[in-house]
Parts: sequence; C-alpha cells; structure tokens
Amino acid sequence: MIRSWGIVSLTGSAQPWFGDVTTAAVALPQGNGIIPVTVAATKRYKVGDRLILDPEQTNQDVVLVSSIPSATVLNCVSECQAVTHTHLSGAIIQLSIAVEDVTLQAVDGNTAAVWLGSDNTVTVAGGSAFHQLQKVASGAVPQEWREAGEASDANIVRTSDGWMIGTASDKVGVAAIVL
Repeated sequence: MIRSWGIVSLTGSAQPWFGDVTTAAVALPQGNGIIPVTVAATKRYKVGDRLILDPEQTNQDVVLVSSIPSATVLNCVSECQAVTHTHLSGAIIQLSIAVEDVTLQAVDGNTAAVWLGSDNTVTVAGGSAFHQLQKVASGAVPQEWREAGEASDANIVRTSDGWMIGTASDKVGVAAIVL
C-alpha cells in the first residue's frame, strides 16, 4: 500500500520527511491514558500510527494513535505506557512507521535545491546532509530520490529515518510503500 504524505511545504528549517506540527499544546494523559494531539488535519494519519512528539529533543515522546475522533484531533496513548511530557503548540510531530520504500520528489518550479539528511542537524550542504534534490525549471521533470530496502526484510526503513531542509514555501512530494 502506498502511504502518501502529500505535497509538503518546506519551512526553511530542518523538518522530518513525514512531519507535521501540533496546533494546540499537548497536555499530560487524561485519566483514561488518552493524550489528545491537535493538528490542522487528521487525514494523513491512521489508527495505529507511531508518532514522535518533539523528535530529537530531550522531552521527545513516542505515542500511538488509538482513535481519530475528529478532523483535527488524534487520540493517542504513550507507547509502552512511558511517562510523557507536555508539548507546546507548534511542536514537531514525526511519523515513525516501518515501510519498504520512501520516495521524495522536488516539485517543479521550486526556487532552490532541497537537502536530505539523517537527523535534525541537516543544513544546506551541511550537518547530516547526504543528498541534494536539484531545483528544476518549471515544466521540467523533477528530480526524485528513493530509499529502498528489500521486500523480504522486515522493518528495513522507517519514515522517521530522514529530515530535509530547503527554501521556505518550496515543496516536496513525500510517499512510502508500507510493509
């Protein structure tokens, strides 16, 4: 199954390939263990998704989507019932699921190159940067990058394996093939 994250707008800062942000603060679990996570739109998510809140930060938390009660709220539970933290509105959310293949494609008409890296230290030609998606002229075939494993292996690639950086408002198509 193809899991599309859609056309992602770049922020000008390092961001996860499969990333989003909270649109309200995330509180500690309610009495029933539910942690409501508010996003702009829940259509990218599925029940069972593993999410990292504030990835690569000292207060990062790993939660699982247990239900999607509305168009903007994900009900989550802490993975392995670990202690969780509060998170501010605008906190980064990173999807972390096992996939067979990740594909990133620069959108034609972008103003600059997009740099791919392995963590949040990726910068333009620096930090963890390992590949550059070249800028292409409008109407040209955009450059694509693919991280692939072998179908016989399990858990070979995770959607949380990479980060990207590029000019704010440039765009990248992001998709994966789920195991």
